[in-house]
Amino acid sequence: HPGRGMTALATFQRALATHVLDGTAPAAGLIDGGAHFSVAQRLAVYHQAYRLRLAEALAADFPVLHSLLGEAGFERLTAAYIAAQPSHSFTLRDFGAALPGFLGHHAPYRRRPWLKAAAAFEWTLLAAFDAADVPPLSAADLASVPAEQFPRLRFRLQPALHLLRLTWNIPATWRAVQAGEQAPAPQRLPVPTCCLVWRREERVYFRSLPDDEAALLKAVRRGRSFASCCDAMTRAGTAQDPARRAAELLSTWLADTLLIAA
Repeated sequence: HPGRGMTALATFQRALATHVLDGTAPAAGLIDGGAHFSVAQRLAVYHQAYRLRLAEALAADFPVLHSLLGEAGFERLTAAYIAAQPSHSFTLRDFGAALPGFLGHHAPYRRRPWLKAAAAFEWTLLAAFDAADVPPLSAADLASVPAEQFPRLRFRLQPALHLLRLTWNIPATWRAVQAGEQAPAPQRLPVPTCCLVWRREERVYFRSLPDDEAALLKAVRRGRSFASCCDAMTRAGTAQDPARRAAELLSTWLADTLLIAA
C-alpha cells in the first residue's frame, strides 16, 4: 500500500536523523545489519560523519582559532560546541555564529578571552564577505549635491561594513596564519582599538581606525547629519582643520566603497 510505504519511510528517516543528531538508537528491526557490519557499526558511520562535517566547517571558518588551540584542543572545542549548539539549519553557513559567545561563557575557554576575540574577528570577516552587494556612492553622486545641503546630508554605510572593538592582537595572528607562519602569542593591546572591516568587490579588508575616524563612522552609522558627524569627529580628534580632515576621510570612504546611495 503506497500510504503505508510512505509512513514507513518517514519513520525510518526520523529515526535515522534522531540517531545522527543525538545518538538515540532506532527501534529494533528498523535497520538491518550486514555480513560485514553490525547495525551499530553502520549507524556509527552516519553519526560520526555528521560530526566530522560540522568540525570541518568550523575549521574552515576559524583557522586562527584552530591555530591558537592546536589540533587536539580544537577537536575538544568542536565536540563541546556541537553538543551545546547543534545545527538547526539546512546550511552550514551559520553554524559558527554562536561560537564567540560559547567561548566567552563556557569553561575552560572563558578564562582565555583571546579565543573569543579571535572567533569574533574571524566571524566578522565572514559576515563582511557574505553581505549583500549594494552599489556604492560615488564621487560623481556627491558632486551633484549643492554645497549648502552638505551639513544636512545623512550617509548610509554598506552592509558589508563592520566596526569591531579589538583588545587583543588578533589581526597580527590572522596575518601570520594566512601566510603560513608561526602565530604570535596572544597579547592584550595597550589600548582598545576600533577595527574597520569591509568588502570591496570580492575581497575583505580591515584596518585600525584613529579615534576621529572611528567617531565619524559611528555617528554616520547612527544616522546623524553630516554636520553632527563632524562635531563628533572634532571632539574625538586633534586635527587643526576639522573640515579638511572630514573631507579627506569622506574621499577615502568613497574610494573604499564604504558608502551607499540613500
